Amino acid sequence: MTKDLTKYVTTRQAAEMLGVVTDHVYRLIEGEKLRSIRLGHEWLIYVPSIEKYQQTKSKRGRPPSGSPRQVETNNGQS
Repeated sequence: MTKDLTKYVTTRQAAEMLGVVTDHVYRLIEGEKLRSIRLGHEWLIYVPSIEKYQQTKSKRGRPPSGSPRQVETNNGQS
């Protein structure tokens, strides 16, 4: 039986999709948050599981990087 690998990405690609480092992807694999297969020394992650994880993950933690938001502090002073 041959797997269709077109719906799988490398750990590096999965990390880019999720905006995390590859070590975090490995932790998600170990915690069974992402479906994956091992092919030789490389782990391949099932893309629909990445999409499902993105929809269900907690919104806690730091905001995503990008341009910083400016916070106005107007204490009534001119």
